[in-house]
Amino acid sequence: VETQHSRKHMVDLLGKKEVLYLGPDEQVIPEDINWIVKRAACRGYDTPNAFMSSKPRTGINHKEFGVTSEGVNVYLDVALRRTLGIDPTKNSFTIKMTGGPDGDVAGNELKILIREYGKNVKIVGIADHSGCAE
Repeated sequence: VETQHSRKHMVDLLGKKEVLYLGPDEQVIPEDINWIVKRAACRGYDTPNAFMSSKPRTGINHKEFGVTSEGVNVYLDVALRRTLGIDPTKNSFTIKMTGGPDGDVAGNELKILIREYGKNVKIVGIADHSGCAE
């Protein structure tokens, strides 16, 4: 969240607002997820409920049923349209992902991005535990 204090420590190479979205990984418990979303709201994040997936009592629980990349893409679509003013079906946009293409979330999300947005999506970075590409 951009504040007077945080602005002093930022290096902005894009010159435009960026949206963050997190998905919990191993050892992240429901209480952690609730705290992270509440903290995002307290800090003034534009879409705190879209900041992290697998919130208890909201949607599909990551731990119990596995991650749904379709849900990740719904949150992405909402964030692009409402927060950044980008219509991803008409406008080009870039994505950097954490999670390798061989994982269930990122691998499926790559397929969904192409299916939903075709040539408008530009994947410019992928990072996972074994390496990264930009």
